[in-house]
Amino acid sequence: MLKRTRYRLADKVVDPAQCTILSDGNLLKVELRAMQVLLCLINHAGEPVSRDMLLDEVWSGGEVSDNAINRIIGILRNQLGDNAKSPEFIKTLPKVGYVLIAPITLVKEVTKHEKFATEVIAGAELEVEESKRQVFKRSLFATLYQHAGKMSILMAGLLSLLLFSVYQISHNESSENPQYIKTELKRLTYLDGQELSPMLSSDGKYLTFAKRKLGEKSWRIGLMTLGSRKTYFLDEPFDSQGYPAFSPDGSKIAYLSFNFGGGCQINMVEVSEGEFGEISKITDCKSIIQSISIAWHPSGKSIYYTDEDHQKEFLSEKMLFSIDITGKNKKQLSQPYSIGGGDYLISLSPNGRYLAVVRDVHWYKVQVMLLSLETGNWQKLFPVDLALHSVAWSRDSESIIYRGKGDHLVRYHIESKKHIQLTNILQPLLSPISSPNGGIVAVLGKLYDGEIFKLNNPFDESGDSSLFVNSNPVEKHFIASNGSDSRPSVSLDGKKLAFVSNRTGEPQIWLKSQDGTERQLTHFKGINFIRHISFSDDGTQILGRNNHQAFIYDLKTNSVQFIDIQGGHELYSVDWGPDKQTIMAAFDILGKSSLRLVDIKSGEISDVFLAEEVELGQSSSTGQIYFIKRSTNGLWTIENGETKLIHKDFTAMLDMSWTIVDQFVYNLAYREGRIDIDRIDLNTGKKVIMKFVDIPLPQTITVDRKGSIYLGIYNESNTNIVKLDY
Repeated sequence: MLKRTRYRLADKVVDPAQCTILSDGNLLKVELRAMQVLLCLINHAGEPVSRDMLLDEVWSGGEVSDNAINRIIGILRNQLGDNAKSPEFIKTLPKVGYVLIAPITLVKEVTKHEKFATEVIAGAELEVEESKRQVFKRSLFATLYQHAGKMSILMAGLLSLLLFSVYQISHNESSENPQYIKTELKRLTYLDGQELSPMLSSDGKYLTFAKRKLGEKSWRIGLMTLGSRKTYFLDEPFDSQGYPAFSPDGSKIAYLSFNFGGGCQINMVEVSEGEFGEISKITDCKSIIQSISIAWHPSGKSIYYTDEDHQKEFLSEKMLFSIDITGKNKKQLSQPYSIGGGDYLISLSPNGRYLAVVRDVHWYKVQVMLLSLETGNWQKLFPVDLALHSVAWSRDSESIIYRGKGDHLVRYHIESKKHIQLTNILQPLLSPISSPNGGIVAVLGKLYDGEIFKLNNPFDESGDSSLFVNSNPVEKHFIASNGSDSRPSVSLDGKKLAFVSNRTGEPQIWLKSQDGTERQLTHFKGINFIRHISFSDDGTQILGRNNHQAFIYDLKTNSVQFIDIQGGHELYSVDWGPDKQTIMAAFDILGKSSLRLVDIKSGEISDVFLAEEVELGQSSSTGQIYFIKRSTNGLWTIENGETKLIHKDFTAMLDMSWTIVDQFVYNLAYREGRIDIDRIDLNTGKKVIMKFVDIPLPQTITVDRKGSIYLGIYNESNTNIVKLDY
């Protein structure tokens, strides 16, 4: 049974094992780094804690800026409801450091509400008998995770059991009840910023990864000697690098190198005694992509990698290739997949006989495949309703390890077809990657926190300039919470804003009214993937898609109606139809994508194709239909039953990254490492581009008739790298 120490700071309950603070009945999630700093202050309660002490105990002597420490202290004060000018919890000591001034006690008894909150929301049993206060010497990470492999979910009452059962059923039809394996997580990096795509050398002495500071665009390849923690970063002329992969003997690293202006190539750098050496080019890659997957052949003389068709000027299906490290003997190993984004991710088994290949088959759905390098045969393994960043192999080459729902790591045994959960912590574990001999590392922490910004009529520019920089007031943090708030959709009159939030656990739809109040609308059960939400023209209904089901939420009756679409076809986008009786949906039917009308009451699909080869479609308030195609850039419409290209220079990033209001289409356009807002007049074709000043990269956009813009913003979060032993 898991034993864990919990603390009461004034009226707050701090649970380090779950990285949570219980405050006023709300269970707030705290990022790992902030919890480590709080634990350091708790361990030295009433005593000054200098920045050097924080660096030694939390970052293990790593290089960290003063701004990074200030940011963490700011997060803690926000979560604790503290004020720097009149502190009740954390007091700043000028030129000295910080001190925890709140009364602190060990939690030995809890209220029924606290017990419910920690058992049901945090997902772990509350231990009444507490262990004695521990002294944290060097790194507090061991305290957080020393029992992680022994954790088992102990259900507290019928509600917890039901939630857990739903998770099991929805995870995979072939999955068994998770059996927790003894899993140890060892922290490898303590750097400030984001570390991704880690890989160990075969001898386990070195770690390579991609690194960037928060707020920066460029990534750099790092090489760390694990014994001394001495780290070097690659210096080369291209803007950014990523996806490093050690050769089998550890003497080379292959990686992606790209410029924001379009240059893209796979390079190789020599490695000796923990330092970088000579750089050479292996091959070019498609200039408009900035993601790739690389694996070495066991001989060390060639690599496998993913790329697109260089002849196509638009984003196309990814395919699998092999090439000698000299740049010769290039071979195509997979064919374009007509549905989805193709084969985008690979991982070589330690025995060198198989490639695990992740194939994108729908929005937010992938199929894990197995390619035998000896026979060339392909085998389907299992689907996942998540966009995986990577997969890893066990040392015996018999199992694949991947990120499952809930951001836990799961092991899939190929022969028995069983899924077994390996980890059970509240902090996300992403991107498991195995070295040539099966040593596994993963990324710890979530990449982004979502919130919503408001821009007050930014296109009310003066003059005829078609390019201007936004200088109008921006309401940052217009919607923000302890969870992630994203995918805003505003009613045309601007009085109501719907959005997706996971502040109470699983994602649900929330509503912000004109008076500023926010309330939860939906109470969907199980695992939710809510997409494509939009208001009806009169603002009384909200259309959306949860997983692969279309639904309508009626604000007058506060009820949800699921649309039972006939034929069992999976849809991957929905929008309101040209009338109140239909919705417009994009389907994949028999390998062909099409845009069709669906009757709301009966669920019947119209026999008439609105358009074929459609990726996403929207209708304007005038009833005109617009869409983007799967394999061709541009914005299209339908006139007299025929498809017509109305704007050639148009590319949509995501399902809600473009929207149409009256005669204008607004689109988030990616350009040279930044995202602009393009506004195109559908009557004249005139485009106005708005560049941002001091604003994070937005992912989704919605606009009301007054011209106010609401952006779904994703703020970067700190991540680190851990080693997995099980």
